[in-house]
Amino acid sequence: MNGATLQLRPSLFLALLAALVFTACRPVDTLDITPSPTPTPPPTATPSPTPPPADFVDPYEVNASIMGRLIELLPDPLPAVEEWKRVYESGEAEVRNIRGIRRPAIGRAIPYTTQQGSSMLLNFIIFDDEAAAAAEFERKHGLRSADVNLEEDAAFRTPNAFGSGLYGSFALFQIDNYFVEVYVEIFTTSVSPLSALATEAIKFFERNRADFEAAATGPEEEDG
Repeated sequence: MNGATLQLRPSLFLALLAALVFTACRPVDTLDITPSPTPTPPPTATPSPTPPPADFVDPYEVNASIMGRLIELLPDPLPAVEEWKRVYESGEAEVRNIRGIRRPAIGRAIPYTTQQGSSMLLNFIIFDDEAAAAAEFERKHGLRSADVNLEEDAAFRTPNAFGSGLYGSFALFQIDNYFVEVYVEIFTTSVSPLSALATEAIKFFERNRADFEAAATGPEEEDG
């Protein structure tokens, strides 16, 4: 071996040593722990509301049709001790909604007055079934009993309740799925008109029931 060869060996050794040190100090690739984005789930399809069948009939609309026809048929004037007449506002006969009645039931109050200053209301409520009308009769009986002493009158169809006091005179009836009330607010005659008004109200109801209930069916459609 010559001197040049001996001189290269230390240099080679140092180069190898440097390479090893560089490799040892080289940073190790870090693990990528960044979470992958969560895939967005596909939107859930909202089911469309099921449309009512073609032959569906809204029970409230049925009751409203019956009530409308019943009011059309009410007598004006109504003779009962005095001559009672419908109250008009702006050329239209007044009809008031009865509050607290939930659909499909419907309730209307029809005011009447006389020239002498008497006033009363005919109240009609149409329910879907007899049980609901009976419940209303009991509820109203309880309310009126707080003001007057109510008693059943054997001269009228039952169930009924009659009473008079400082806050007026009342006659209550339940007829199948109907609740009927005659409420005399003020009377100016020496004799109470309550019994006569109740008689006329029930006669009207029974005489015209088939007519106003026919309004529930509507006009017959012609065959195409």
